[in-house]
Amino acid sequence: MKPMFKSKYEGMGFVEALIAIMVVGASSVVLMQIAAHTLQDMIQNETIDTMTQYAVEGATMVQNVAMQEKLTGENVFPDPIGNANYCYVIDKEGGNQYSVRKNADGFIKYTYDPILRGDYKEEALVAEDEANLYFRIFCIENYNLTDSYSIVKIIVGQSTINQVISDGKSITKGYSVKDYTYFTVVNL
Repeated sequence: MKPMFKSKYEGMGFVEALIAIMVVGASSVVLMQIAAHTLQDMIQNETIDTMTQYAVEGATMVQNVAMQEKLTGENVFPDPIGNANYCYVIDKEGGNQYSVRKNADGFIKYTYDPILRGDYKEEALVAEDEANLYFRIFCIENYNLTDSYSIVKIIVGQSTINQVISDGKSITKGYSVKDYTYFTVVNL
């Protein structure tokens, strides 16, 4: 016959094992949450970095188009009078050749408004982005005709192709990143 205290001891070991399993399970949940937040932050940082790169490239493209007009005299850049506060799409034609999108009536104008961004989100997809996750437009903020320069705002945002619904103005959270705005001075 077994002594009574030994069977109590075996029962206590079972309870201790259950407590240990619960502690390990709880800590695993916490570690998984930390890992999930870290991955989400990494994706956000990657998105913001890509948007920054496309905005800086867009500034160079706009400057190249303005320089092309200055050198050749062609009407390839929106005229200063009456075109301030409008936005345009810049297209890559190959190599270092860029153009502002036109139709038969002239340059295609957009108004930057987060409510109306559906007007240009799918029309202004970034050509270098093969997955079509981003759009890029440039807006002429101000002209200085005396000194021949213009203040231009490059806007890069998420398109709806990647199934991320972003209104462009909300704070960055989750997989939704607000529109990235980059200002530059373009010599005319």
